[in-house]
Amino acid sequence: MTPPPTPTSTTAAAERAGGRLLLAVLGGLAVALAAVPLAVLVRSGYAPVVRLDLRTSAAAEQAVSGSTPLLALARAVTLLGEPLLLTLAATALAVVLAARGRSRLALYVVLARVGALVLSSGLKLAVDRSRPVFDEPVATALGASFPSGHALGSAAFWATTAVLLVPRTRRPWLLLGSAVAVAVAVAASRVLLGVHYLSDVTGGLLLGLGWAALLTAVFTAWRADEGRPVDPVQQGVDP
Repeated sequence: MTPPPTPTSTTAAAERAGGRLLLAVLGGLAVALAAVPLAVLVRSGYAPVVRLDLRTSAAAEQAVSGSTPLLALARAVTLLGEPLLLTLAATALAVVLAARGRSRLALYVVLARVGALVLSSGLKLAVDRSRPVFDEPVATALGASFPSGHALGSAAFWATTAVLLVPRTRRPWLLLGSAVAVAVAVAASRVLLGVHYLSDVTGGLLLGLGWAALLTAVFTAWRADEGRPVDPVQQGVDP
């Protein structure tokens, strides 16, 4: 029979919960602050950023107009960051994890996806940037341009999925690096398709990876508070 909690143990548990909350708040602020400088530069039309974006978009337009295979590849790769598909994949993964009694991991997946959607939508409203315009558009997209929802969402989803799979591989850094590579490829596809500028996808990648890192830190601290310290790079967040 489990003994009732003592005042001391209750106080210690409350302190640990407070510590996790503080870590989450500080991490959230760090993620937000990391995006603020770039968002401000974009919002204010900072000339060096604008020039780089325009040059990159022009080069992308020239590249895809002269290469049908490259255009086809960009259209295929961009699906790995399609918001609806990521939401469906995250939902399915969370349901499977919950059904197997891994409710903490299910929460991890849900928070990763919901947080990515909130960050993307909030900054799009705040910055309200128009999308690039190609002379001969090869793709269209709705909504504001900064940050790229595809880049942000894919970075958060594939990074957290890689963390879940870390316990099943002997090469965790290769797995994590592959997740980042997928997100970068999605970001590049958005520029090639002419629906985002370079700064849009850069901001999306930084925010998505930052959000995934924050969640991983909070869930790792949660385990440590329970006396089960874990190295997330070697063992994930709840092996």
